[in-house]
Amino acid sequence: MAIKTGLNQNAELNSISKVPRGTMVNIVIVATANYLWGAAVTVRSALEACSTTLNAYVISVDLSLADKQQLSNSWQTSNLGNITFIDFDLDKVNKFRSTLLVKSKSPYARFFIPEYLADVSRCIYLDTDLIVCSDLNSLQTLDLQGKSSACVIDGGISTPEQQQRLRVKLKLQNPLQYFNSGVMVIDLDAWRRRQIQSKALDIALDNYDLLDQMDQDALNIVLADDWVILDPKWNTSKGKADANFSDGIIHFLGKVKPWHADYAANFQDRWFALLDRTAFAGERPVRLLGIAAAYQKFARSIPTLEMVKGKLRRLMRSA
Repeated sequence: MAIKTGLNQNAELNSISKVPRGTMVNIVIVATANYLWGAAVTVRSALEACSTTLNAYVISVDLSLADKQQLSNSWQTSNLGNITFIDFDLDKVNKFRSTLLVKSKSPYARFFIPEYLADVSRCIYLDTDLIVCSDLNSLQTLDLQGKSSACVIDGGISTPEQQQRLRVKLKLQNPLQYFNSGVMVIDLDAWRRRQIQSKALDIALDNYDLLDQMDQDALNIVLADDWVILDPKWNTSKGKADANFSDGIIHFLGKVKPWHADYAANFQDRWFALLDRTAFAGERPVRLLGIAAAYQKFARSIPTLEMVKGKLRRLMRSA
């Protein structure tokens, strides 16, 4: 295993490679301190399911050196290749929209993947609220049929309201082909040739008030007709996966995650079993007789000042 430092990263985290080069899976995550346990579990699960060498690229938004070391320690498996930490400055996306569902603007960091992975031809982007249950090598070698990406159709587009939003706000010709960006197979060479990064950044700025799903909306606009539909198993909501789900990827969609004190949905035991195989073994959310859960629920319901201003601006425009 070799740990490499990325942009603006001066920490010295190095060791000797233990695996031969050959067919490799390249995964990319955007990691934040609030999702630190989630990042540890997502990559750990991918490593345990993978049949070949796996390289992890970590776009770090606000991780400390200690955080990075703990993640590195969490991923020590025989098939680990390189870990590369790339520091990301949120000022790059300061003018972009955030929402009550996703207050952080860190998801926009994925727009910069083609720039940060300049020597990589293909990668698999993963959100940090996943359990990977299947070998990602099949996605790494997937035939993209000349398209730049492969994704799963979003499970929340079946309602007339959502289809109307996609058709009217986003101007998508086929609102039934709208993907969830939590798992993406990316042909980085194609993204660079087609200037997906710059186009996504422009869309995110120019359509600030229209992007209810933030970066995901922007990517759907830019990548319209330029993506292959993946089997739904590769991005299955925790609410749609049965208890024995073992083929694909479980996605913990929604505001409440397994590491939150007020999480009460399925797969929590499986998620913590994975956490206990990382450097965070034995860690659990503080509950404080329900006070912590109540506080988290309250905090998630409070919009930022920027969100309030945006809401008022949209109301005035529609009046």
